Amino acid sequence: METDNNSEQPFRFHGCHIAGDVLIPPQLSATGALESSSFAAQTVNDAIPKTWEERATKAWQFYVEEPIVQNAINSWRTFAIGDEIQFNCDDEDVKWEAREFAARVQLNKLIKDSVLQCLVKGETVCFKRPTKDGKDIEEVVCVNPISVKVKYENGKIVEAKQTPETGGTSGTGEPIDLPLEQTLHIKWNAPSYAPRGNSMVVTAFESIELLRDYRSAERAVAKRWTTPLRFIQVGGQFGQKTIVPDQRTLNTVRDMLNRMDLKAGLVVPFYVKAETYGTEGQVLDTEKKIKEIKEDIIIALGLAKSLITGDGPNFATASIGMQKMIVMLKEIKQVARDILNWIFADWQKLKGYEEKSINYIFNDLDLTNEVDLKKLYIELYDRKLISKNSLQIKMDLNPEVEMSQTQTENKEVIEVTDPKIIIDMVNAGIMPIEEAQDKLGLNKGKYKQATAEWSYRPPAVAGAVEFDTICDECEFFDDENNWCDANNRDTRFDSRACTSFERKRAKEGCGCKQ
Repeated sequence: METDNNSEQPFRFHGCHIAGDVLIPPQLSATGALESSSFAAQTVNDAIPKTWEERATKAWQFYVEEPIVQNAINSWRTFAIGDEIQFNCDDEDVKWEAREFAARVQLNKLIKDSVLQCLVKGETVCFKRPTKDGKDIEEVVCVNPISVKVKYENGKIVEAKQTPETGGTSGTGEPIDLPLEQTLHIKWNAPSYAPRGNSMVVTAFESIELLRDYRSAERAVAKRWTTPLRFIQVGGQFGQKTIVPDQRTLNTVRDMLNRMDLKAGLVVPFYVKAETYGTEGQVLDTEKKIKEIKEDIIIALGLAKSLITGDGPNFATASIGMQKMIVMLKEIKQVARDILNWIFADWQKLKGYEEKSINYIFNDLDLTNEVDLKKLYIELYDRKLISKNSLQIKMDLNPEVEMSQTQTENKEVIEVTDPKIIIDMVNAGIMPIEEAQDKLGLNKGKYKQATAEWSYRPPAVAGAVEFDTICDECEFFDDENNWCDANNRDTRFDSRACTSFERKRAKEGCGCKQ
């Protein structure tokens, strides 16, 4: 349909709007223009969900599916916690009872699971249940933080409700109120007033999504190279002659190509031509891109790039990165300490052990700088520049527990079994000869006479020791320093003389006879 030339009505053809020489479909006309939200799902910002539950769920999915994320998180947990936590106490009976309690409720497994939830999902929720008689703790469990909704007022938790999982679907049951005195809620990387914590994986969401896109592109390129698109042309215009193949000719050519030996050539008529698409042109270099993205993910997860790639501007930068990692490991370890303090404070109260002090020993992995730092603390203590308590605190030890253990060890009799030490103690006059024979398992009757002659009646040679001679009568004795020049060791003036005895010479002019 056409209108008058002077009319401003445009041409319309099957519902389309014609503007000049451009044909615009109705959905793209002024009445159906594109909205800014049409491609909103394709924006990069959508890689980070808006709600905390969605972020925690996605972070856990990345932890399970992405090896680089799982390796980084497990490295943090392993460096901080180690393989096992040991428990020590200033009371020996309480120490073994605490270790038995830890083994019964599986505290090591609880701490590892709780730290993992804290780093991946940004929170950890623990719940402890006392026994029926109220004299002990029966169970301590790590609760899925996604199933718990918390409420804070003035930085303190005032409400905690869990939606149990029923029928294999999360969040379908009736909410259950968790008693606050039995519930512990720890947030990672969040201020006290924030109701929810922040996952360590959130900062790597965009990089992980980009990594997956590159993987898809790499798979598409690999598929195109392995299964190229091939066209077989049969017939066509050849000079003044046009060849139009029938169906029989097409089937014959197809069968020839299908039965051909790929390692040998195939003779075909001049009107058969094969063209392959998909292997020509430059291929996307995804390997370099994936390497760069993996480095970004490692940095987002808090690890030093120099430890992953091996490069860096200088040693100082790498050292600062190492120190930063050590501080972060202590923060992760503090989460474990908070959980253990929350459990044992209640356990000690139920058992009546409030006055006892329980110490936690982590079998963690010391980094190189940390070992050097501990050596420095030991040297400072040896030089009396720091106290013993300060050294123990720097070594993650409890001074009260160590003092009690030291007092207990001092009360015990030290058993000496090393033959060399026993002989040295006999020579120094610390241990009697009979006791040394007894410790060494020697026959007293067999060696008694020889021992007596050696000790008290040495052979009559020049310079032999007389009976009841002492070091004060010896020429080699330095009475000012209590030192024996013959044996190069400390001695006393009243000690029995040794075989190196040489009587002091008379001073000139005193009239004494030698």
